[in-house]
Amino acid sequence: MDTEREVLARLKPSPEDEKRIKDTVELLTKKIMATKAAQGKDIELYLVGSVAKGTHLKDPDADLFLLFKPEVSREELEKTGLAIGREAITGREHYAEHPYIKGEFMGLRVDIVPAYKIIDSSQKMTAVDRTPFHTEFVKKNLKPELRDDVRLLKAFMKGIGTYGADAKTMGFSGYLCELLVIRCGGFRACLEAAGSWRRGLRLELGPDTERKFDSPLTFIDPVDPARNVSSAVSEDNMAVFIAASRSYLACPKLEFFFPKPIKILGIGEIRKRVAQIGEMLVLTAPLPDLIDDILHPQLRKFGRNVCLHMESAGFRVVESSSHVSGQSLVIIIMLESARLPDAMLHRGPPAYVAENSASFLDKWRSSPEAVSGLFVRDACWHVFVKRRFVEAAEALRQGLENIDAGKDLNALKPKVTVHEKAPAGAEIRKALSVHLDRLMPWERV
Repeated sequence: MDTEREVLARLKPSPEDEKRIKDTVELLTKKIMATKAAQGKDIELYLVGSVAKGTHLKDPDADLFLLFKPEVSREELEKTGLAIGREAITGREHYAEHPYIKGEFMGLRVDIVPAYKIIDSSQKMTAVDRTPFHTEFVKKNLKPELRDDVRLLKAFMKGIGTYGADAKTMGFSGYLCELLVIRCGGFRACLEAAGSWRRGLRLELGPDTERKFDSPLTFIDPVDPARNVSSAVSEDNMAVFIAASRSYLACPKLEFFFPKPIKILGIGEIRKRVAQIGEMLVLTAPLPDLIDDILHPQLRKFGRNVCLHMESAGFRVVESSSHVSGQSLVIIIMLESARLPDAMLHRGPPAYVAENSASFLDKWRSSPEAVSGLFVRDACWHVFVKRRFVEAAEALRQGLENIDAGKDLNALKPKVTVHEKAPAGAEIRKALSVHLDRLMPWERV
C-alpha cells in the first residue's frame, strides 16, 4: 500500500491543480460560446472524459463536446464544429469517425469534438455520440472512494506501456479502466482478476448480451451493447497487462508506474547484439505530416508487407518492428541470414501427371537458369535453379516499389533508404535500442 500512496502523491491532482483545471475549462467554455462560428447556433457544450468524471491524473486532457440537435446535417455539424474549434484554441484537425480539433488552451490539452445530442445510445448518428452517456454512467456507478483506484490503474497501464486505445498504442482506454474498477471493485482487485485472464475473455456490467466479438478481450459497453469497449486492445498488450498484474502483486514497486527509460545504445553495442540474433535490414524515411491515427496503422502495414516480401524472396524473418523516432520513420527487419545460396530447389508437378510433367521438363531441361538435372523426389519433379536475388538488401530495394505501404506512405517510398548495417544516427539508434530492449518496463535497471 505504501507504493500506491506514493504513486497518488505524485500523480493525483492537488486542490490547486483542480482549481486551475476548473478555471481553465470555464474560461474556455466562455470563449467557445463567444466565437463568431457559434453565434446564432443552438449548441450545448458538454464536458466529458476523465476531468468530468473526477478520475484524471495531473496534466490531463479536457474533452469538450459541441452537441448539435439531430436535425442538423452532418455537413453543417462538421463545418461549424471545426470552425468553432479553430477559433477557440491553437490546434489542428484530427480525424476519428469524423473530424475534431486537438490543441491547447492556457497550458491545458484540449479536444473540441462536434457530436449530436441524442436521447439514448440507440440513436447514435456518429461514433462519438455515445460518449456523454459514458461520462454519465461512470459518474453514476463509480463510487467516489474508487476514483483513486482508477487513477492507480491508469498510472499502472501507462507505466507498463498499455494505456491508450489510440492506433499507436492499441491498449486500454481510460473508460475501460473505469469500467474495470467498477466491475472488480478496486485497483488491486482488478490486478487479481487479471491474473487469471485468458484470450477470449468476455466481461459485462449490464444485462447479458448475445453479441459476439472476435477480440482478445471483450468488455461490453454498458451504454451500447453493440460495442466492445476493449476492441482496441491487442493480444500482446493484454498479455503484458496480465504478466504485470501478477508481478506487481508478488512484489509491488514504483517501477511499475514510473519505469526507467530505455538506455540508448552505442552503435558498437547495437551491432554486437544484432550479430547474436541474426542479420538486420533497416528502412528509414522522413516523418510525414500525418496524425498518429493515420500514420501508425500504415507504418505497421508497411512493415508487415516488407516481411512478406522478404519471406517470398526466400529470406527467413526472425522478427520486425516499426518506429517513429524524432523526424524519422524506422522499420527494423531481423533475418536469420542476409545472404542465400546461389541456387534454390524448385518443385514441379507430380511425375505421374503426363501433360504437366512434359511442360515442366521442356521448360527446365534447356533453361540457362537451371543449375542441375531434373529429378524425382516425393513423387514430384524437382530442379535446382538460380535465385533472382541472393542479397537481402538488393531483394528489398528492387521490390520496394511493389510493396504496399498504405495510402499515404506509398507516396513516401522514393524517399526510403535501405541500410544493410545499423545506421549510426541518434534517431535511428534510439529506435534500434527500443527494438533490442529485452526487458519488461518494470524490470529495467
